[in-house]
Amino acid sequence: MKSLVGRVAAAVLFVFCLVTPRVLFARSTTITVLHVNDTHSHLDAFGPKDRHLDGTLGGLGKAASVINYLKATNPNVLFLHAGDLMHGDFMFQEYFGVPELQMLQQMGLDAMTSGNHEWDFGPDFLTSALSSAFPHGGFPILSANIDLTGYPPLQSFIQPNIIKRVGEVPVGIFGLTTPWDPNMQMGSATMLGGDPAVLMNIASEQAATLRAAGAQVVILLSHLGVDVDEQVAASVPGIDFIIGGHTHTVLAQAESITNPTGGKTYVVQAGSYYQYVGKLQVTVNNGVASLASYTLVPVDAAVPESITLAPTVRQLNAGIVAQFGDVYHTPIGYALWDIGATTDPTKPNRDTPLGNLIADSYRQNSPASIALVVSGLYDQDLTHGWIVENDVWHGLGYGFDESTRLGFNLATLQLTGAQILAGLEATVDLGGAFLIQVSGMEYAYDSRLSAGGRVIPSSVRIGKHPVDPAKVYDVTVNTGVLDQLPQFGIVPQNVKVLPDFEYTNLVDFISALKVVAYTSIGRVKDVAYSSAPTHH
Repeated sequence: MKSLVGRVAAAVLFVFCLVTPRVLFARSTTITVLHVNDTHSHLDAFGPKDRHLDGTLGGLGKAASVINYLKATNPNVLFLHAGDLMHGDFMFQEYFGVPELQMLQQMGLDAMTSGNHEWDFGPDFLTSALSSAFPHGGFPILSANIDLTGYPPLQSFIQPNIIKRVGEVPVGIFGLTTPWDPNMQMGSATMLGGDPAVLMNIASEQAATLRAAGAQVVILLSHLGVDVDEQVAASVPGIDFIIGGHTHTVLAQAESITNPTGGKTYVVQAGSYYQYVGKLQVTVNNGVASLASYTLVPVDAAVPESITLAPTVRQLNAGIVAQFGDVYHTPIGYALWDIGATTDPTKPNRDTPLGNLIADSYRQNSPASIALVVSGLYDQDLTHGWIVENDVWHGLGYGFDESTRLGFNLATLQLTGAQILAGLEATVDLGGAFLIQVSGMEYAYDSRLSAGGRVIPSSVRIGKHPVDPAKVYDVTVNTGVLDQLPQFGIVPQNVKVLPDFEYTNLVDFISALKVVAYTSIGRVKDVAYSSAPTHH
């Protein structure tokens, strides 16, 4: 009897020894989240050219090599896109985003949030593109602040959130789209969250819903911009990570922000155009998520093209050449340095090198004395070295002409000095993408002052003379700016839409220059960042 009892006790002890370490020393789970954002139809590499005049940076064809390698060498991988897949490259003008959507599906993209540029041509266009890309179903597109009640066809593609099981961990993901782009064409769909308080409530409800459904990790896949992401992180409980887009921000490290519960919410963003792939590693221990590590993996000259995707990209390139000519391998000029689309926010100059170049190009064949360019209607630096036409399109990839598939036309018009002053004041108050770049004039403002009184009237000079409020001036703009003038209460006179396209005009201007050496020279200044005294 003792022998039987002893054997049973030994067996129980043996089982206990096997099970107990698994209970007491349970291993945590690591999840790897790969992410991109603001890819803007860049399927091919761009930037500084190699000896074949091929680009060396970014593009999905190269980024796929990085993503596929990281997926093969890390367990429990989640692959996400933070919005703005459309616009920005000839690929969009010809193929409307369909090949990129299909390639991302082929690569196993788990979810994408809706960016503002997905809505540039309205819900019918977006439905058509998604239906063409996903005839048998595709990855979910997320946005919790777009109400599709009035437009049911998109409800099968766009939803507020998902829960994805990664390994054994339920991961909740919800999306938010910037509600502050006036160029979005929503049709009968409704954009919510223009009031920041409403947007924060939507985020809170989504996080709580996902937690209640069992999510151990909650991710906001955001197309709000990094500043708003930081506000959400500080204001909304229940979010572990915010994977962002919209501002094309390169965050080399995850930003740690204290959330309302006293914990940490991390904000990340991976630049644009597939120049980087974000690699976020998350440790989940007893249902609690924490940051393990974060890196940005560069997609540069050292990264080879994906063997799988390269032939498709080459075939698509051939279609572009057939439609637009050899925009890839015919040099039209040489940039001595990067012609930047932005300036240093800590310094007074607010005229960008690219903005100055574009504005000057408007006046090459125009009788107008000044040219006005809205900062938000150009995007991408001209990188140093040889310039080809595709580089020019990257800088001006907005607008769409149905017959040519090119962008905005140029237009001449007349404005009074008073209208110019009012327009400058309104756009300075809005700042960012609305700030006006100029040629043939200059102006300064003080961002420390109250809205409506920031422009310094005595600084506004047209040619060599102070602006005269009563005088009528000839102005060149693009049709994108022309269409925006009414929302600022500005009614121009003698409007003439020209046959010249902004894009072809800039190609001709660079071809004539041959060598491009533009810098920021102070045509636009914010004196709040200058030690010089302010004059009113």
